[in-house]
Amino acid sequence: MRAPFDFPSAIEDFLQSLKLEHGLSANSIAAYRNDLNELSASLLHDEIKEVKASVLNKYFNRLGSLGRKPATLARKLSSVRRFFDYMVERKVLAQNPAAGYRAPRIARYHPDYLSVEEIERILKATETDQKLALRDRAVIELLYGCGLRISELLDLKIGSFEFEAGFVKVTGKGNKQRLVPLGKFAREAVTKYLDSPDRSRFPGDSSRCLIVNGRGKRLSRVGLWKAIKKLVVRAGITKTVTPHTFRHSFATHLLAGGADLRAVQEMLGHADISTTEIYTQVDQSYIVAEHRRHHPRELAGFRRK
Repeated sequence: MRAPFDFPSAIEDFLQSLKLEHGLSANSIAAYRNDLNELSASLLHDEIKEVKASVLNKYFNRLGSLGRKPATLARKLSSVRRFFDYMVERKVLAQNPAAGYRAPRIARYHPDYLSVEEIERILKATETDQKLALRDRAVIELLYGCGLRISELLDLKIGSFEFEAGFVKVTGKGNKQRLVPLGKFAREAVTKYLDSPDRSRFPGDSSRCLIVNGRGKRLSRVGLWKAIKKLVVRAGITKTVTPHTFRHSFATHLLAGGADLRAVQEMLGHADISTTEIYTQVDQSYIVAEHRRHHPRELAGFRRK
């Protein structure tokens, strides 16, 4: 088969390889497509061999001047670099023109998370006789109790659960599967939801999606956001809460309770433990206070005052 030399054909060939050979999710492939199409649109030609390191330097410098965030630039560079690596593998190019470009430094941050009391208030907000209340309870228990990503929750099938063993089978990034512990509250919430009129009136086999809307269709991301926003308002919480906030809370509370970092990494489905380590960061003011409270020299100073 002749290797593609023009950008549009090369992009499609690359995306097919991501899907068929690497099993990437539809969302990941769409992100690669957007990044590469933006690069392609900015070039004055379609010839792959004409893309030099200087061309990419100008492209990323221009994105930076347009105010693109460092995290966005780093992601786009990752997409471009992987694409050109593929072109080298296909022998379209002798070397990767993006190999020498360095991603901008990304400041680490401590993700926003909810307190245990705030989680309880949101769960309390599901205790109504409103339609889909049991579904919303199951949603919160799974997001917080299992630390699922949004797409992982929405893709859960009825047959994903091993209730007796206490696990749920989750398909994460790159189509990788993992087993996540299913706590008793999450298990109870799921079984009650499955037995509820809102769910049982849409019967189906084990391959059907667990979380559905009022018409029995797979709940959309927008539908999930709206459902959570209603619960947060009902709970009287004013801070910004997204579906992902519950995943942050899951990890933070586990580590604060003494859970092993590697175990939390496995539960979250992180390929790199440095991603999980974000949750171990402690507020600097707290560290200073602890130093003053416990260091012998500081204590001596306090006694002299």
